[in-house]
Amino acid sequence: MIPLERLHHVSFAVADLAKSKAFFGGVIGLPEIQRPAFNFAGAWYAIGDRQLHLIEQPGAGRDSSSRLSRSDHMALEVTDIGAAEEALTAAGIEYQRGGNESLGFSQIFCSDPDGHTIEFVHYRN
Repeated sequence: MIPLERLHHVSFAVADLAKSKAFFGGVIGLPEIQRPAFNFAGAWYAIGDRQLHLIEQPGAGRDSSSRLSRSDHMALEVTDIGAAEEALTAAGIEYQRGGNESLGFSQIFCSDPDGHTIEFVHYRN
């Protein structure tokens, strides 16, 4: 058995780093953190005590219409699903509701500039 401690980061290849930074840093509001001086472009963001790493790779964009969001996505837990909807609407980003309110949580799904599915989820107590 591998002695795992915790998930450290998720990494996405992105075609246009500036667009991705505008989405993750601007729309979502993730704080950018310092990254080592790699010989390739990228950006790191804090998500609580975990991280999101963006790596610029021209041509990395994905067709989000072919992705199955229930299996291929990153989920971010939010305290207010309505505020997430308002922020996405204000930024002109389309989203879909998950439709699982009867299970005790609300979800919305959108795509980042490269077609990665991003879920926002709020668990009701």
